[in-house]
Amino acid sequence: MLFAPLWIGAVIVFGFLGGVYALFSKDVYSARQPLVVRDEATRAVDRLGRFASQTELKAAQETILEMAQNREVVAAALRQIGPPEGADSATWPTISDVDGAIKKSVNILAPQGAEFGNTEVVYLAVKAESPERAISFCQAMFDNLTKHLRDVRRVRADSVIIELSHARDLAKANLDRVASQIHEIEVQFGADLGELRKLNDTYGGDSNLRRILETTKEQQRVAELDLKKMQALYDLLVASSKDPQRLLISGGDLLTSQPSLLRLKDGLIDAQLKSSQLSGVYTMLNPKRKAAIATEHEIRERIMQETVSVIAAMEPSLKLQQVELDKLNNRVNDLSRKLEMLATARTSYAEIDAELTQRTEQLAAADQRLADARANRSAALATSLVAELGPPQVSENPLGPGTVTTTMGAMMAGLIFGLGTVFLIAPGPAQSHGRRRWSDHVQTQNRRVGDQSDQSRRATDQRQSHPMTRKDDLVANSSSVTNLIEAQPSSPRQVAASEHQDVDQGTDTAS
Repeated sequence: MLFAPLWIGAVIVFGFLGGVYALFSKDVYSARQPLVVRDEATRAVDRLGRFASQTELKAAQETILEMAQNREVVAAALRQIGPPEGADSATWPTISDVDGAIKKSVNILAPQGAEFGNTEVVYLAVKAESPERAISFCQAMFDNLTKHLRDVRRVRADSVIIELSHARDLAKANLDRVASQIHEIEVQFGADLGELRKLNDTYGGDSNLRRILETTKEQQRVAELDLKKMQALYDLLVASSKDPQRLLISGGDLLTSQPSLLRLKDGLIDAQLKSSQLSGVYTMLNPKRKAAIATEHEIRERIMQETVSVIAAMEPSLKLQQVELDKLNNRVNDLSRKLEMLATARTSYAEIDAELTQRTEQLAAADQRLADARANRSAALATSLVAELGPPQVSENPLGPGTVTTTMGAMMAGLIFGLGTVFLIAPGPAQSHGRRRWSDHVQTQNRRVGDQSDQSRRATDQRQSHPMTRKDDLVANSSSVTNLIEAQPSSPRQVAASEHQDVDQGTDTAS
């Protein structure tokens, strides 16, 4: 009971301090707002806002946590609910108020202590001094959080729009460059543009220009043959105009175009046959033979006259045929030259046309991405990716232990403190060398050798003044000898150190 006031006083003091703290500390209430997080619908409509992977969901929820603990969001929510009672509204909220709310009063939690990424539902948890203020703070945090998330999406969409606009402009510039190159080629070929495009589109088939060339060549061959026939007939007629006999030995194919000459030729042949027959029967003076000879001469004259007329009529036709043949030759040459030019430009035109198609597709894709980014920006201004699942849920009782629990805990801490203090300062059990405390034993071990020798001498004087029995004397002497042996230096260095300590002690005593 010697140290009872010490530990009882510690219990009373700690209990009093705990009670004062519990009485003067403010109650803290917690409000939780269930939220559901979804992905942007423009990424994949078939998923209906669900995330493609758990990693994306976890990243989105961690982003929401970072935004919820953002200074601007918390400061805006605190300004919205106003300062608590007794606070200065002019400077509310201060930086320390915002930082304190971020560290202690605002958090995003996964349901049932799970990790982010396991479920799309999270809880916005806030703390305040009263249930009403906790609900207001939770609603204000949700409003400002969604607004800030929309601002983040808008800023991100604006940045993406700027980047995609630059990409679209670059794609359009490349398309314009390729379009100007292909325009130059198309202007160069002009009327043959369709043929060039057809050659570029159908590599394996025959082109229309090539078919026209083949037809023209066929017409050229026919015209050359007709011209040769007309030239042969013309030469025959020229020769027959001087000697009609040349007409008789010619083939009938040349005279098919001149039926009058053909009939005169047949008549001349008949007249010659009749004259030959009459020459074998009659003399030259016979009237029949004379008539046959006259008929033959008349037919010859007619042939010569007709030949001259036909020659005069054939000259324009011969010239026209020659002109037609020249035209066909020129056309064949033009078509051949065009085909060579088309064949030369076909490869480069195909490359430029393929590049034009690619640039067009790139521009269309860039326009599509830019349109999607603008749609995301419009959606960011109108919708939010975080939706509330219900009203805020506030706790009925304040957080933390109550007054009684706090006081009892403080008293228990005081009891532990008091018992520990008593254990440290209370004396230990008595030893054979007569010391009362463990501290005395510790202090004795730290004393100098000279002090221990003086103590041994004082013990001897006491035994002389108080006679003891022989047995007690032997025990005391043995104890003194043991102490002297323990205090005896074990080396010359220790002896020197002991003498030096004695000198120092004497000097201190003299002083």
